Parts: sequence; C-alpha cells; structure tokens
Amino acid sequence: MAIVKRRQFLSGVARSGIALGLLPGLGADQFPAQDLRPFRPSAADADDRVFAQARRQFLFPTSVTYCNTGTLGASPREVVQAQQLGLERLERELPDWPYFQADGEPLTGYQQLRDIRAALGAFINATTDEIAILQNATVAMSCLANGLDLQPGDEIVTTDQEHSGGVGSWRLRAKRHGVIVRELPLASALDGGPAAVVALFAQAMSSRTRVVMFSQITSGLGVLLPAKELCALARQHGALSIVDGAQAVGQRRVDVRDLGCDAYLTSPHKWLLAPKGTGILFIKRDVQPRIWSTLASGSFDDQDAGAYRFMQYGTGSVPVVQGLAAALDFISGIGIDRIERWDASLTRRLRDGLAALPHARLFSPADPGLASALTTFGVAGRPGRELQDALWAKKIRVRAQGTSERVRLSAHLYVAPADIDRVIEVVASFGRARR
Repeated sequence: MAIVKRRQFLSGVARSGIALGLLPGLGADQFPAQDLRPFRPSAADADDRVFAQARRQFLFPTSVTYCNTGTLGASPREVVQAQQLGLERLERELPDWPYFQADGEPLTGYQQLRDIRAALGAFINATTDEIAILQNATVAMSCLANGLDLQPGDEIVTTDQEHSGGVGSWRLRAKRHGVIVRELPLASALDGGPAAVVALFAQAMSSRTRVVMFSQITSGLGVLLPAKELCALARQHGALSIVDGAQAVGQRRVDVRDLGCDAYLTSPHKWLLAPKGTGILFIKRDVQPRIWSTLASGSFDDQDAGAYRFMQYGTGSVPVVQGLAAALDFISGIGIDRIERWDASLTRRLRDGLAALPHARLFSPADPGLASALTTFGVAGRPGRELQDALWAKKIRVRAQGTSERVRLSAHLYVAPADIDRVIEVVASFGRARR
C-alpha cells in the first residue's frame, strides 16, 4: 500500500497544493504553516493589491527590484518548496522502489508524466500528446532542427535577431548538411509596424523554403512579432512554422491553436517562474511523424506515444518537474490575463518616462503593436554597463547588452509602478552626469 501511495506521488507529479500538503515526516519548524499556503488571490481583488501581495512570495530581498526575467525568472516560495520537499521525500523513499514499471519511478526520462503534460497543454491550448517536457528552449529547438529531413539547398527563413539557442541548431544544419539559413534584417522593417514585418518574410519566401522560424518575442529588443500572420504565411507556402516562445509563455496568453503554428517551444524558467532547467516543446500531432527523435531511448520510435518520444533523455529530476507544476499553479492562480495587463502597464509607464528624457534612447520599437514587457534602452554616448551599474547601485537589476549603449529591462509581476519611477529617476540622473 505504501508503494502505491508513493507511486501516485511521483507519477502524478503533484500540483503545488498536493505537493505541499501530503508530505508526512517533515517538521513544521522546517517550513512554517503560513509559508505552505499557496498564493491564490481573488479575481475580484484590485491589480495593485494582488501584485503587492505577490511580491512577498519571492525570496530575494524586498529592497531589490528584479528586472531581468528575460534571462531568468525568480521562482516564488511555493515553487522552491515544491522542489525542496519533493527532493527530501524522494531521497528518503528511494530504496523502496522495485522498478517494475516506468510510471512513478523516481526519475523522469522513462515515464510519460501525463498529468503535468496535460496541464501544460491546457495552458497553451494543446493536447497531452502534443507536449514534451525537456530542459529548455535550446534543447527543444535542437530536437526540431536535427529531427527534420532536409536536403542541401532547402531554406530556413528566420530573422537576424534570434537568440543563439534558437538559431544555432539551424546554423549547424547549414554547416553540416548544406541547408540555407536566411536571417532577415528585422530592424529594417520595424518602423513599418507588424505589416512590414510580414512583408519582409513574404519577400524572402521561395519554392525552397521548408521552415519559417522566429521568436514570438525577440530576446534582444523585446519585439512582439506578428506570429499568427507569419504562421499563416508559412502555411501558404507549404513550410513548417516553428515559434520560439522563450520570452512569451508566462508573460502573455499563448494559444498555439490560434497562432496556427506547427511547433512551439519555451523556457518556463523565464516568465513562467519555473525551476531553472525546464523546457516545453509543442509539436502538432499531425506534424510529429515528419520529425525524427534525436534523443533515443526505449520509446524513441513509438509513434503512438505522441510527443513523449521526444522526451527520451534518460534520468531526470522529479522534484524539478514538481516545481514546474507548482509554477504553473502560481501563474494560473494569479491569472495570465491579469499578469499580461500588469506587465503592459509597467512597460507603458517605463516608455513614457523614458520619452520625457532628452538623453534617453529607446531601442525597442515604439509601435505598441510590436511592444512586449521587454524594453531595451540606454543613454546616448554612455556604455550600457555603466547604466547597469548605476541602476544596481540603487538595487535595480537589469541586464546590459555587451559593450553597446543598451540595457534590457523586464517588467514582470514582481515589479511595481514605484520601481519603474525609480528607474526613470536613475536614468535621468545618469544622463545629467554625463561628461
């Protein structure tokens, strides 16, 4: 009977309420009861109240303003606890496992994890069999790029502003197998808005185009690309559409059916605030037979298993997946539409404030149709690293971009309007101090 209960615990990958509530053997002094209560605000609560309460769910000091979600999201307390408690229980009960079936074993690469895959699928409007759980968006993109049968001269149309983890696997195919990767100059189209971006892609399409790959939100400038229109364009030309959503899921509502994409991938350790080293890969069910498994274990060729055959990575961490389930609960409990609204209001406040400073430069597109919660800006003639340091002196964490003037600010749910005002004050002072 004990074995059955433990199997249910691991194979179900308990949602956060279960993961934190059914853990006998842990003393109350280790995790005080108030810390174990999940954060689930009422839909009737005002946004400012909800996000002020949400800020207290994170472990970094309240004196710090964290604006680097585009690199790594901060996980809330209940996500951290789901991992901690899951790890302790796994290690305590490890000798009990007889390994007579895959589902429920204390590792992830050999069990289907259908409960969490179903929940993740529902979050982006996909079925369980269309979802694979991997380590990050880079791994997911590599599965797609290396799994497709492509011939020398076949074309992949993308942009020159893709993350290296998104475009790198296609460049590898170009070097190894002679495919052609067309990296379109995205900046040349941004002044024309979403329609100009679609036109840029349309002009690049040819009879040899096999894949259209792009970021729903670009990493460097935070450009929200017209994903639905680009997927439709790919479909019109008989090409596969692959969307890199590493910067989108958890920031805004994502509906893969509405987008019409053939594949979608993301790193939930960013805006979904999941454990570091988690990835989601969606592949449309009728597209899956076109993609070889490039991670191979016992079920690599099981077509009936759906996207599970793309999860053949061997031993993995159950507590990490439990943390992913808890993160999904946390975001869903607040409400993705509420989060999108809050992040957008912070972004408008930031951009309006920057526009009032004569020395400030906005590098992200000003067109609201291309805006996301990522904003890249700087001060004319000053290195971005100096501005990054000036902001960090006030305990505001942003990310400088190389040796350029640019810094990138991610406005997510643990950022408040007052934090944005403090950013503007620092930028104003930094500009006045220029020599």
